[in-house]
Amino acid sequence: MDKKKKKLMIRRVIVVAVLVILLCLVIFGVSKLVSLLSPEKVAGNYSNSNMGLAIESGSATYYNKYEKGIFKLEKGEETQITDHTAYSITVVGDTIYYITVSSDNTIDLNSVKTDGQDLKKIKTLYTANSKFYINDGFAYYISNKDRTGINKINLENSEEKTITIANIQDFVLDKNIIYYTDNLGHLYSISLEGNNLKELSRDYDMKNIQILGNWIYFYSEKENALCKIKKNGKSEKTVATFVNNEMYNVTNKKIYYYDAVNKNICKSDLKGKKSKVVVSLEATRTKINIANGIIYYLDNSKTDTQIYQMFRVKESGKEYKPIEY
Repeated sequence: MDKKKKKLMIRRVIVVAVLVILLCLVIFGVSKLVSLLSPEKVAGNYSNSNMGLAIESGSATYYNKYEKGIFKLEKGEETQITDHTAYSITVVGDTIYYITVSSDNTIDLNSVKTDGQDLKKIKTLYTANSKFYINDGFAYYISNKDRTGINKINLENSEEKTITIANIQDFVLDKNIIYYTDNLGHLYSISLEGNNLKELSRDYDMKNIQILGNWIYFYSEKENALCKIKKNGKSEKTVATFVNNEMYNVTNKKIYYYDAVNKNICKSDLKGKKSKVVVSLEATRTKINIANGIIYYLDNSKTDTQIYQMFRVKESGKEYKPIEY
């Protein structure tokens, strides 16, 4: 083989190798993107917000039919999963985790399969906050058994460990870091192992913290507005002055909030502009959950058997299949 043909063959081999590497990178990048944007990952961003009364997982929605239990909605058909009144509903794979109040008035962390089978009580919790997160085989929650702090529970053996002791008001778990506020509304971060504690901000009295991307959203009583701050504690910004209470929910596309003066659930874009009324309420308080393009919210009950009922409406404000009680 002459030198000219040999060089040409080497070039071809190099080109093929480069193309194979580029193809692998593209495939890995797409799979990584799909993983990050999967319904369970996206829904997890706000499953605990507003008491976590509804969550999407793929094409299915799991929601708490207030005081009637957990129901699954898929393709227009509803199926009852449990008869427990459930809070902070969280779906991981084929398992639903939730908090409920037992007949003995204990606050229990339970799990059940998405087909309604294998109902289990994981552990009785001592807490005044229904928020919890499931991450890598552990449940994280705010404990007030002896002293207030954040604890984690091993889901296999129910062993419990304290991560930090502080006057915790609210917390969010995001990418293996816990962000929390104390009773003064100051913001901190800490690792899942309880080290690398950082004070991020003392400038606001933060309520109802939620994370979207690199931002922590919160309602500030001081500013009487919805604000946001970078996860490193810098670049504070006022998002919307018309959000004047902590009843709000931020999703990938919209901000949903309760206008307490006019008793409306409204929506705006993420810049805090183009606000629009979605639905009117009778109640003076509510909870707003978003799942598969539907807004689930609490309003006054239409019967005398309970105070609130769950209702739903399309994000556009158009009617959707009503919840039957």
